[in-house]
Amino acid sequence: MNRFHLSVGMLLALALGLFLLGQAASRHSEVEKLALLKADVLTKSGEEYPSVARALREIQRNVEFELTERAKVEADAATAEARLQVSLEDLERLSKYLRQDRAFTAAPPKGQTALDVLAGLVRHRASARAHGYDIAAAVLALAAGIMLLLKALKLQRTTRERLIQSAFLGTATTCILVLFLIMLFLFAEGLPVFKAVSLPDFLFGHLWYPTEDPPLLGILPLIAGSIAVTVLSSCIAIPLGVMTAVYLAEIASPRVREIFKPMIELLASLPSVVIGFFGMVVVAPFLQDAFHVATGLNLFNASLMLAFMSVPTITSVSEDAIFAVPKELKEASLALGATHLETLGRVIVPASLSGISTAVILGMSRSIGETMVVLMVAGGAGLIPSSIFDPVRPMPASIAAEMGEAPFQSEHYYALFAIGMVLFVFTLLFNIVADHIAHKYKQVGAATL
Repeated sequence: MNRFHLSVGMLLALALGLFLLGQAASRHSEVEKLALLKADVLTKSGEEYPSVARALREIQRNVEFELTERAKVEADAATAEARLQVSLEDLERLSKYLRQDRAFTAAPPKGQTALDVLAGLVRHRASARAHGYDIAAAVLALAAGIMLLLKALKLQRTTRERLIQSAFLGTATTCILVLFLIMLFLFAEGLPVFKAVSLPDFLFGHLWYPTEDPPLLGILPLIAGSIAVTVLSSCIAIPLGVMTAVYLAEIASPRVREIFKPMIELLASLPSVVIGFFGMVVVAPFLQDAFHVATGLNLFNASLMLAFMSVPTITSVSEDAIFAVPKELKEASLALGATHLETLGRVIVPASLSGISTAVILGMSRSIGETMVVLMVAGGAGLIPSSIFDPVRPMPASIAAEMGEAPFQSEHYYALFAIGMVLFVFTLLFNIVADHIAHKYKQVGAATL
């Protein structure tokens, strides 16, 4: 057996394994089986409900009663209590999932009762768990089939290269199309908010109370919070990241570089929730005690944590840019009598300015788009900050905190998507600036410094 057949066999085995995992994931849980059973019993008894919400409350009550009764007849009370708790949590998750579906708030279709709609949603939840596995299995099986087909056709080398080129072009086109569809969906869901509020009032309004009647949808405090957190975190992260990159690339010994470079790159792999938890448990009490502020969950804490997240990105990209500077530039500077420090400041850093600028913009883009850290440690106050120790609520934190509570297609719902539009525009501007700087200061060889 050669490598080709081994690769095809592994792809098919992985596809089969993913398919079987999908089938296992699509099986109804105990709570889902009970919910479907109760829905069927109520349907046969002729019960009718005016809405899906009312039907869900009735089924939820019946399932809770059934689970409690089953727990009472079990011999081991501790095991029964633990199993009951797990089942009740699963029931709560099922209820939350059903409430988020569009069919939950809409009127039942003609010819269907609320119980029929509810049973369909429960079955859809079970089948939806297998979709990801099925798609992955289909992609792997398709890849294996294409490999076998190309092998059987025995195409010439130029033809194979054209096919590979077409495949890469198709992949790139798909990525662009997906990005366009995401942007289209974002704007389609966000633009309706401007029927209820004008664009200047939305962007420059000082009050964000979306649950009031009528809702107050001014996002200036959220924009100010995002900008303040990004600027302050950049003031901390940019000097640290760039200086660390210069040290590792030009000053540190190979042994020191081998130790610290992997450590810095490992910092980039830390989950944001872990960094946010560190900010809540360690940094917040320290700031409160050291600076005697009302709360340690504030703008400065969020900026510190975002800087901690941005430094590895800035360092890694900046170091690669410094390493890419042609050696003859450094050697020519030293040959003219410049010191190592003068060479760093007047030759190496200016020659790598394009890459360093890109690294800085990437770090700032991560800061302005980060969600979990600012949600946990920024304080959550929708106010324009007057001090670095004031609590703030950046735009990503507002979207994450409120999207689950906003009624579907309400003004609050549309306003959150409009905030996503503003965030998208900010990130797009960052990328345009980064691309402009990268092209303006692009270093090609040794003659363009």
